[in-house]
Amino acid sequence: LFYLTLLLWTRRMSGLADFSNYLSRIITSHSAHACDGQPLRLHCPRHSTISIQSAFYGRGEARLCAADLGPRALNRSCSAFTALQKLLSECQSHRTCQLPVHHLLFGRDPCPGTAKYLHVDYKCKPTEHKRLVVCEGGEMILRCKPPRVLNIYAAVYGRSADHADTCPSHLTRPPPFECLNHEAVHLVTKSCYSKQKCVVAVSNQTFQDPCFPGTRKYLSVVYSCAVPQTLLREADPYSLGSPSPSPVDADQGSCFITHTPTSQSKRPDHSGTMSSSLLTFAYVTEHREMAALLFTSSVCLGLLLTLLAVSVRVTCRRRQRRDGELKPKPHTVRFHSRLIPAAGKKDSCRWEEATYTSEAAERAERIERRDMIIQEIWMNAYLNGSSSKNRFHFS
Repeated sequence: LFYLTLLLWTRRMSGLADFSNYLSRIITSHSAHACDGQPLRLHCPRHSTISIQSAFYGRGEARLCAADLGPRALNRSCSAFTALQKLLSECQSHRTCQLPVHHLLFGRDPCPGTAKYLHVDYKCKPTEHKRLVVCEGGEMILRCKPPRVLNIYAAVYGRSADHADTCPSHLTRPPPFECLNHEAVHLVTKSCYSKQKCVVAVSNQTFQDPCFPGTRKYLSVVYSCAVPQTLLREADPYSLGSPSPSPVDADQGSCFITHTPTSQSKRPDHSGTMSSSLLTFAYVTEHREMAALLFTSSVCLGLLLTLLAVSVRVTCRRRQRRDGELKPKPHTVRFHSRLIPAAGKKDSCRWEEATYTSEAAERAERIERRDMIIQEIWMNAYLNGSSSKNRFHFS
C-alpha cells in the first residue's frame, strides 16, 4: 500500500508540473522577435495552437537587434503593411511555426538599406475553447461562471468570403474577397479580459470598418473561461491593466493595422512558475473527480493502517497475558530465596543429604529382606522334596 501510494503521488506530482507549465502557457501572452537573416520560432504546448495578436516588420524606436547601432540604422520609422497577414497565413492555428525573416517575405521593402526586425505577440489557444459570432448592430455578451474569468484569444470584425451563410444580407451581395480587421482583438481584450461578464457593441463606431460601404459585417470572438482571477494575477500581473491601443497606420483603407512595439515594455518574463497553492487549487478545480478519488483513497488508507496497528497491539497484549498466566513469576522465587539466611541454606543442604542417605539404606534393607525370603523358600522346597523320597523308600 505504501509503494502504491508513493507511485500514485509521484505520478500526480508529475501531472501537476505538466499542468502548471500548460496553464502558464495558455494564460499569459508571449512575444518573439528576430532580426533580418534570422529565423523566427513560435511554439505552444500540446493541446494548444498559436493565435497571433499582432505583428510588426520594419524598424521602430525599440532597439532589438545589434545592427540598430551600426551605420545601417538610417530610417527610424518604417513598417510593412502585410506583416500581420503573413503571420496569420503562416502560423495561425499551428502548434509550431518557423519563418525566415527577410524583406522578400513581406513583399516590398518598407525601408531599403535599414536594419529591420520582426516582432510578434501571440497567445497559445487551448484546443477546448468557445467561439461566439454576433452580427453588426447587435451586442456581444460574454460570460463565465464564477470564479472563472474570461481570456480572449482572437477577435475578428468584418466578413470572410468562406462564410457566406454567416449574417447574410438580402440587400447587398457579399464581397468576393475577405475584409477583416484582426486588430479587434485588442478592443475586445480591453473590455473583457479577466472579467466574468462583458458586453461589446458590434458596430463601426466600436471597430474600424474594413469593408466597402453597405457590406454587412459580424464580430467573431474566440475565448475561454480561464482560471480564477487570483491565479490569473499570479501568472501575469501586468496583463490585468488596460492594454494601450495599437497605433493605427496612416493608410485607413488597409484592412490590416500594424503594431509598433515599444522599447519600455513592462511585460515580465513568463518563464517562471506560479505558486504551488494556486496551482493545486487550479488542478483540483479542473480534475474534481480525480481529487475526490484521491481524498477518499487517502482516508480509507489511513483507516486501514489505524485498524492494522490496533489489531497488532491487541494481539500482543493477549499473548503477554497468556504467557504470564502459564509461567511462574521469576521475581517471586528470587524474593523467597533472598529471605533464607546463609545458615538456613547450609542446614537445608544437610537435611537433603540425610534424606538421601536414609532412602538408600531403606532400599538396601528391602533388597536384603527379599533375598532372605527367596532363600528361605528354596530351603523349604528342598526339605519337602527330600522327606517325600525317604517315605517312599521306607515303605
